[in-house]
This record gives sequence, C-alpha cells and structure tokens, in this order.
Amino acid sequence: MNEIITANGVKYTVQNLNTGLNTISFMVQGLTVEDAEAAFRNVASLTVGTIGTDETEDIIYGEYPNVIYESITKDAEDNITITMHIPTKNELQIAELQESQAEQDEAIATIMFGGELQ
Repeated sequence: MNEIITANGVKYTVQNLNTGLNTISFMVQGLTVEDAEAAFRNVASLTVGTIGTDETEDIIYGEYPNVIYESITKDAEDNITITMHIPTKNELQIAELQESQAEQDEAIATIMFGGELQ
C-alpha cells in the first residue's frame, strides 16, 4: 500500500510509516539527504493518507498539526528515513509560555529603555 505524506502542500509517497512514542518516521524515495532535509526541516504539520482508488482523491487518515523535524538517516542501501517529533501537550505549553515571555520582555524593554532587548 502506498502511503502519502503531505508537508507544506507537497505530497510525498512514503514507505515504512511508523508512529512511536512522540515520533512519526517514514522512508522517502527519490530524494537526496539534502533535498529531504530541505523539504522537512521547517515543516510544522503533516497529513498522512493513502492513494485513492482513482488516484485523484487521497484518503486522509492522520493529521499531525504540531511536528518538529528531528533527524534523517540514510542506511547502507541508500534508503532515507525521516523522523519527526510529535510534541506533548506540556512541550506545546512550554513553547507558548516561552514565546509569551519573550514578547513581554520586549514590551518591558521598550517601556523602560525605549528600545529592543539585545
């Protein structure tokens, strides 16, 4: 069964799709390590599906709205596997708090010092 990963609006046919504890990994073909890293390094969400019977409509069975590029491996047979991290709720909350704190720090610096934080 051919599975499809959609990342940044681009569809990739993948094999060996696996989800683990806070990770999703899959093997892509037809990409170099450099191309795969460029394609997935800044991806923030993925959809997973299969090719529809008439190949015009894919069947989506998984959505991963918050993923973070983790690694790419290349094995001895030149197969490229991409691993994406699926953040926990706590990790997402911490990231939101850090962003909010940075915005507050910037606002305080502007009020107190008339400029941006260095």
